[in-house]
Amino acid sequence: MTPELMIKACSFYTGHLVKTHFCTWRDIARTDENVVLAEKMNRAVTCYNFRLQKSVFHHWHSYMEDQKEKLKNMLLRIQQIIYCHKLTIILTKWRNTARHKSKKKEDELILKHELQLKKWKNRLILKRAAAEESNFPEQSSSEVSLVDETLKCDISLLPERAILQIFFYLSLKDVIICGQVSHAWMLMTQLNSLWNAIDFSTVKNVIPDKYIVSTLQRWRLNVLRLNFRGCLLRPKTFRSVSHCRNLQELNVSDCPTFTDESMRHISEGCPGVLYLNLSNTTITNRTMRLLPRHFHNLQNLSLAYCRRFTDKGLQYLNLGNGCHKLIYLDLSGCTQITDSAMEMLSAKCHYLHILDISGCVLLTDQILEDLQIGCKQLRILKMQYCTNISKKAAQRMSSKVQQQEYNSNDPPRWFGYDREGNRVTELDNITSSKGASELTVEKSTYSSEDQAA
Repeated sequence: MTPELMIKACSFYTGHLVKTHFCTWRDIARTDENVVLAEKMNRAVTCYNFRLQKSVFHHWHSYMEDQKEKLKNMLLRIQQIIYCHKLTIILTKWRNTARHKSKKKEDELILKHELQLKKWKNRLILKRAAAEESNFPEQSSSEVSLVDETLKCDISLLPERAILQIFFYLSLKDVIICGQVSHAWMLMTQLNSLWNAIDFSTVKNVIPDKYIVSTLQRWRLNVLRLNFRGCLLRPKTFRSVSHCRNLQELNVSDCPTFTDESMRHISEGCPGVLYLNLSNTTITNRTMRLLPRHFHNLQNLSLAYCRRFTDKGLQYLNLGNGCHKLIYLDLSGCTQITDSAMEMLSAKCHYLHILDISGCVLLTDQILEDLQIGCKQLRILKMQYCTNISKKAAQRMSSKVQQQEYNSNDPPRWFGYDREGNRVTELDNITSSKGASELTVEKSTYSSEDQAA
């Protein structure tokens, strides 16, 4: 063997040995890395699953807490409803029992007083029969005994319903006088229902403004209807009406001291007025602007002989919400009204049933056409002394309404204006007493405005 071959053999053997051991080491090293990677992967998967479970559990826990809170609130709400329902049942039963006992007590008192009145009448008949048979001194003694017996009938023992029915027939002056009889009578005159309607027009010449203000201040929550017709009061007295928040009906007709400023205070304090009578007052366009702004539910409005507002003032009734619920409108004697204002009014007042334009001498046949188009529910129409409305147009309109009054004659002298709307001089008024008999009604089928309404 040569040295060269020996070297080759050793090299081959060494290389083969190194190759064999290196491959074995490499395989062993690769196996350890796979195991480590697998273990790391398992730990990562386990950690991820744990965190996922933790997140899901947290959401579930929050959801369950919310549900528990909702159930708790719902249970409290149900308990409150049950409690309120029980209270309602208890109060209803108590109210029915109280009403039954009160009605029973009133019936017993009424029956007692009826029997007492019947006995008193029988005794009175017997006393009168005995008095006719006896002499004069005996008759006087019987009258004294009858007076003593009448004192036993105390009106304060009657039920409240009967007392109210009695005092409703009395005027305000009589009620005040009754309140001064005794303490018991004073208490009877202080019933709340008795002061729902106050008529100051019956005592306008004797009652001072101070008493009117104090009365309105005391019964401001009970007053529903006020009548100041013809009262000559200070503007400050009219302002006290604004304290009556529940006022529904107000009559200030023929009040010369009633101004726009008074109407402003009343409109701001009494928005629930349904019936308003401003006839023959000095109101202007300022008041006409206030009406649609505050009185959205106004149904009856009387502006008769109010000649200081213009067509523009009448058009204010259609502004905003306006007075679109008007059922009754009285414009009689308003000689300044023209067709343009009535055209705007008829376009919005669709619920109008009764309209009085008597004495509006400037209105023409055009107004009737506008009423037919806009006021479909018009039932009663008054057109006395409307000289510019033709008879032919009035006849056509009569087929559209149920009741109509028409007269094209010249206005009488007492009306104060001629057929052209010009003011009549005082000299003509003095010699015009016969003008009141010139009234002729073409068609009138009802006796009063109240029956028509």
